[in-house]
Amino acid sequence: MDFKTMLQLPVLEISQVLKTLQGIANEERNKEKPQMPNVSISTSTGHVSGYFINYDTEKSIVLLGNWYDHKPDLQYVELHSIVSISLGNIENYLYQFSDGNIPFTPNADDVPTLLQLKKEIRDLEQSAEKMLGKAITINFAYEEKPDDVEKFYAKKSISILEGTLESIATDTLAKEAFVNAIAKISFKLEKANNVSLENELLSISIDVSKGLKSVASKTKLQDRIEKCL
Repeated sequence: MDFKTMLQLPVLEISQVLKTLQGIANEERNKEKPQMPNVSISTSTGHVSGYFINYDTEKSIVLLGNWYDHKPDLQYVELHSIVSISLGNIENYLYQFSDGNIPFTPNADDVPTLLQLKKEIRDLEQSAEKMLGKAITINFAYEEKPDDVEKFYAKKSISILEGTLESIATDTLAKEAFVNAIAKISFKLEKANNVSLENELLSISIDVSKGLKSVASKTKLQDRIEKCL
């Protein structure tokens, strides 16, 4: 990112910043070498800093942590006490704070080939059959050959879809309704999250207009699917 691009960043409420940081942390914590955001928080009574670990929206608590000499140092901060927040180590995620104004460019190592996507979809089909007890055909729909960004989001969509199917498979009623109604799943990248069911075809639109911020979570996707059953 250059200086002029940085000037496109909008003003966000503290709660929005924390929700975005939570999404980044969730993605990083599953990596072999997590690069968690560095956060510095000014409160009404002082100052705290550390790696962003978690944000609980119901409790309105932020958890920061440091690691000194193989020992944890944890700090819990109440949302209402935060006056300002400074962010570091987020170069690869700045686009998530731009509300869609700054284009996302994935790292080359994170971009799958179309062949790799086909293999992941095939693996998901096999996994779905084991979980649901029924063969489900899964298709990534696109009109033109996907670019790197689209292939990146397609891979993320496959992961979200897998988690959603796992959750459905653990719910006896949802599993039965799903198996009886659906034989094929087709997903595509769009500017809105939508789910529809017609003639045993479950069509899923994934909203990537604002990056991963606008993509439906596994819980929300499951809810939309179950409403179609």
